[in-house]
Amino acid sequence: MTCARCQTQLEHGDLRCAICSLPVPASEGLDGLRSAYAQVLRCDECAAAIAFSALAQAPHCGFCGATMSIEHPVDPIETAQLRVPFRVSREVAEASLRGWLGQRGYFAPEALRDDAVLESLTPLCWAGWVVSARALVAWTADSNEGARRSAWAPHAGQVPLHFERIVVPASRGLGDDECALLTPYYDLSRAVSVDAVLPDEHGLEEAAVIESFDAQRSAARAIVYDAIEAVAKTRVEPHVPGRRYRKINVASMIEAQTTDRVALPAWVLAYRYRGRPYRAIVHGQRPEVVFGSSPIDRVKVARLAGILLVVIALLAALVVRGS
Repeated sequence: MTCARCQTQLEHGDLRCAICSLPVPASEGLDGLRSAYAQVLRCDECAAAIAFSALAQAPHCGFCGATMSIEHPVDPIETAQLRVPFRVSREVAEASLRGWLGQRGYFAPEALRDDAVLESLTPLCWAGWVVSARALVAWTADSNEGARRSAWAPHAGQVPLHFERIVVPASRGLGDDECALLTPYYDLSRAVSVDAVLPDEHGLEEAAVIESFDAQRSAARAIVYDAIEAVAKTRVEPHVPGRRYRKINVASMIEAQTTDRVALPAWVLAYRYRGRPYRAIVHGQRPEVVFGSSPIDRVKVARLAGILLVVIALLAALVVRGS
């Protein structure tokens, strides 16, 4: 369904358009109220949400491995419409992890690559909104343009902007910082239906776990709006006069918006080194994108600290002798 006035996509159950407030015909608005409420498995450790399936024999969180409990939300749970296919096989993901462990730098244990024990390697699709919008953005800022005795002068203006395919994380299993590291490397043009089975997904033996969207509909719209304004802040910078500027503030009047719910692929790896657990993430389409936690060799840290203390002591002695 789309709004008859501004052509913005309408959600099931909407009584008014979220952009221009045009009332939705009663027959269309009531259809969404009959949608079934989902059962959600909620992780007791990291609070990730995964849609309940009776086929799952072991209800353990795919993000951290902890036990999950069934939750019955009051509001309908948003589900992914599209998914970006995996382009990294299980073997390539494990090889990427080993390569990453071998390049952790001086402070990493020398035997980390060989002695790390891989406990689990899980293909997961984390939840995200992909937003395109058209908006009139009003901005205010201080710049050096027109400043006389003061260093700054106030400026303001309006500019129409188009926003294409802004990815807004809706994941609880992955943090916003982790999603930000993954997002730039996805090829969103390859998105397919969430139920599509592709023969070229590098022989994945089991279907990836698809994370449920955790935010309620009203909260989701607020998150998306905040993401649009964050992008708008950087997009209006070329419109601020002068060479130096500060205190950019924006207010966006959205004229049209489309939002797709997309599941984005990643490999979540749990490994142990000398009994301690760590987690790493490999991009589902770009195997060279790897990040996570890793151990530190405390002996090397102490050795370097000792060398620095000796150098500081020698420099202090030279200063005292010279004075």
